[in-house]
Amino acid sequence: MILDTFEALAMVSAIFAILILGTTHLRTNLSFYSLHTMAIAAVTAWIATITHEDHLYLVAAGVFLTKSWGIPWYLNGVIRKINVGTDGGAFIAAPLSMHLGALMLGLSFMISQQIPGLIGEPDSRLGSTAAMSILFTGVLLMLTRRAAISQIVGFLVIENGIYLFAVTQTHGMPLMIEMGLLLEVLVAVMVAGLLLFNIKKSFEHIDVSQLTELKD
Repeated sequence: MILDTFEALAMVSAIFAILILGTTHLRTNLSFYSLHTMAIAAVTAWIATITHEDHLYLVAAGVFLTKSWGIPWYLNGVIRKINVGTDGGAFIAAPLSMHLGALMLGLSFMISQQIPGLIGEPDSRLGSTAAMSILFTGVLLMLTRRAAISQIVGFLVIENGIYLFAVTQTHGMPLMIEMGLLLEVLVAVMVAGLLLFNIKKSFEHIDVSQLTELKD
């Protein structure tokens, strides 16, 4: 029953990540990202319950406070200040992107069955399946969206996929390493937010496809 709950939480996180692909509204994307990361924090807390690794409760709290609440709050503030509400330059329509994300989830399940040494029975590796699906979803988001804010969200989703894979397969790293990684992500997002201000000020847009040309 414990394993079933853990896998269900991981899959909920993967589904919320796929829902990010289904809209180009930036605030909605951040809401789905917040819920997606909240589910990952719940996975971490549940693994702490299973393994009795008490430091994972602190990690789960850190993930929730920084990545599920802090980062979306900060990026929403950036969106408000640069006055950009949607990613109008998506290379692929949002509904098609979401369907591709669902296909990636199925592909991730098939891949997880073929990798030896993963935790879980060969016919039930939903933790690693969810992690790979999240990773692929983040890559797809970065490849199909033009707005710089969407690129940041894609990077964050990729990072969550890597983190979920690590925590499900190793049951967590030492506390100082986990907190150091959270701090690095937080600093990276803050720097990216400052860059967005400068891009908007210099080019009057945040379309990354147009940043290949130098401005006089």
